[in-house]
Amino acid sequence: MSRYISPVLYILLMLVGCVAFVSIAGVRVGMFEPITGFSMLRKSVYFSLILSLLAVASLCVCRKEKNLASQRFFALVLIISFVYSVMWIGFYLQRTNLPNINDITTDTETPPAFLNVNFIRSSSENSVRYDQAWASIQEEHYPGVKPLFSSKDKDTVFESALRLVQEREWEVVAVYSGAGIIEATARTPIFGFRDDVVIRISQRNQSEIRVDMRSCSRVGSGDFGVNAERIESFMKDLATVLDRSSFPSLNSMR
Repeated sequence: MSRYISPVLYILLMLVGCVAFVSIAGVRVGMFEPITGFSMLRKSVYFSLILSLLAVASLCVCRKEKNLASQRFFALVLIISFVYSVMWIGFYLQRTNLPNINDITTDTETPPAFLNVNFIRSSSENSVRYDQAWASIQEEHYPGVKPLFSSKDKDTVFESALRLVQEREWEVVAVYSGAGIIEATARTPIFGFRDDVVIRISQRNQSEIRVDMRSCSRVGSGDFGVNAERIESFMKDLATVLDRSSFPSLNSMR
């Protein structure tokens, strides 16, 4: 019996692996949209769970056979398929308690406005209009999303922010140095979902600069916390860069 079951499980395991690979690689090379790749990956998880059940059934059916090689193969299929499923299910469950919002900003009263992004989003994608009802939800779930204040001059802060955007390899959409506005498009690491970002650098008073940032997903009703993580990470790195520039260089001390 095991010699008939083994090829079937092998083929199914390869199919699950191929679907998982194509779902991610296809998005990265532009074969299809991220939402399609995400749907394919979700189906591969379902298939992987079914494969785990088939592997368990195969171990039970063939337990009386003394074919250790087949039993080891069934166990290997079970481990691979089960670990793969648990990995993605765990990722999903970890973020199910996050709010179903996709637009995060450091200024919920007067969010930074997108100027050029309006022209590159299609009609089927999310609107760039900020929903004020999300402000209280954001404050509850993402208290770490805050503006950055600096005593540096506006030009220094703007150049540091723009350099950091370029280092992160975000696609720069528009730069308005006079107005202190930077618009860019970031992509998520795995599926490459496009999230649009706008950074606003304003003169708060004579001695303080305020940096606000907004990150908004193009598709999907929720973002699994990605936009908030992006803002918090960017602000942390920008603060580090600005603090580092406060120290005098070795050359200036000679």
